[in-house]
Amino acid sequence: MRSKEAAGSGTVILDGQEIPYAVVYSSRRKSWAIEVKPNATVIVHMPQQIPSEKVKKLVDAKADWIFTQVQKYTARTTISRGYTNGETLPFFGTEYPVIRKSGNSTRAEFTNGQFIITVPDTFTEGEQTKLARVMMIMLYRRIGTAPLEEIISRYAPLAGVAPPKLRIQQQEWKWGCCTPKNGIIINASVFFGPKIVIEYIVVHELSHLRFRHHQKTFWAEVGRLMPNYCDAEAILKTDGWKFVF
Repeated sequence: MRSKEAAGSGTVILDGQEIPYAVVYSSRRKSWAIEVKPNATVIVHMPQQIPSEKVKKLVDAKADWIFTQVQKYTARTTISRGYTNGETLPFFGTEYPVIRKSGNSTRAEFTNGQFIITVPDTFTEGEQTKLARVMMIMLYRRIGTAPLEEIISRYAPLAGVAPPKLRIQQQEWKWGCCTPKNGIIINASVFFGPKIVIEYIVVHELSHLRFRHHQKTFWAEVGRLMPNYCDAEAILKTDGWKFVF
């Protein structure tokens, strides 16, 4: 959850199968790590000065582990949302029914414990679903702002930092990140998770405002602010792949 300064790519091969990976270099990083995202994307995190030849050697040495993780994620059932009647969508860990209606405009709202989506019937079914998804992302960003700011207001004084400027947006890889001006960005998808997960992401990013790394001092701060953060991490590892629009 730190800024990217340079990037590269490569391919790891095992038993004739190829898996591409992205390399992210950072001047702040002191050790290397390989991360396999829930969407089976492989990210290699490296210190700034590591040559590409050494990167490849390190990645190749972990080929078995990489393939095991990729296979684990690709074997999962794909989450497919139609944003239509009969479905439910989670918000802060609670499932709420979806009602989709036809109308002259496109909008989404959360009313009386229901997600109500309006899309014009002049669009095809596929276009209506895409529109509904976009509107739901916008709605989650809107209704998620107040509860996130409440969490920030509780934890920021404990963390010894000023309440940062908050942005909520849809991100592919990161649950959250810090901005160069000490703001924080939270992935809208975290709202699919329970409150403990959402609080953990906020605490994680607030801790990064003081500790711009993942070393022992950083994790000590996270643990001080949220002693049960490991429970939230466990949920993200097992169920985070389901938190998708």
